[in-house]
Amino acid sequence: MKNLGHLILLLVLGTTTYAQQDLIQQHYGKHSQQTLDLYLPKTFNKKTSVIVMLHGGAWMLGGKEYTEKTSKDLRDRGFVVVNVDYRYVNDSVHAPELLDDIENAIGQLQKLAKQYNFSSKGYHIAGISAGAHLALLYGYKNKSGIKSISALCPPTRFDDRNTKEHLEKTQLTKNVELLADSKFSDHAVVQDKKFTDVSPYSHIKNIPTLLVHGDSDKLVPYSNSSFLYGLLQMKKIDSKLLTMKGKDHDAGMNDPDSEKLVLDEITNWVNSHN
Repeated sequence: MKNLGHLILLLVLGTTTYAQQDLIQQHYGKHSQQTLDLYLPKTFNKKTSVIVMLHGGAWMLGGKEYTEKTSKDLRDRGFVVVNVDYRYVNDSVHAPELLDDIENAIGQLQKLAKQYNFSSKGYHIAGISAGAHLALLYGYKNKSGIKSISALCPPTRFDDRNTKEHLEKTQLTKNVELLADSKFSDHAVVQDKKFTDVSPYSHIKNIPTLLVHGDSDKLVPYSNSSFLYGLLQMKKIDSKLLTMKGKDHDAGMNDPDSEKLVLDEITNWVNSHN
């Protein structure tokens, strides 16, 4: 009788209870990289927060295997999580095409929402490194109804001299040129506005933004997050910068203790803005 009462309560609340499910390699386009993995918790309903996760890899490497563990860890905390792969930049694929991939992945996610009875709108977006950049750019540039952004070690600015010099040192100049569909000139000052257009700071929108960055990051300097955070605060946008002291480009995700801290922060951020 107790179990029957519990079942009736679940039906009234519209809650779905499954065995925990992993729906792998769901296609949202014809390209081999236009796929997503959907991770469903044991219990969820249309009020359950949905997180769109974007992997890193300098826009030219890796795939959703980079963020598989983080996606599953967040799913185990009760979120619906979709881990999205996207095309690499090349001579014909640039930032707009990557944003289209995210848009189309969310479209496929909305179809799956109707099938599995979770929310079909009002998503949260998160990413690491290049994925964090895309999460910010997509959230700020698109009329997407994104409720919050969680960005780990994100590149946020490509149109200043210091960034240009750092990209040369890290051999990432070509990657960003393909992203912007432009070429850096020999001038000390970056003059092409295409590099500004792919810089999240230039599109800030009133979306709650959590930034997580190691202050010893050698690949994407900590100043990227502190610069964006300063602008967000100046515009009075709900924002937080979690400084991972002594951490490099992994933002502490490779250490169990600091990984838990970051996951706790993302969990709290999403829950407080759902």
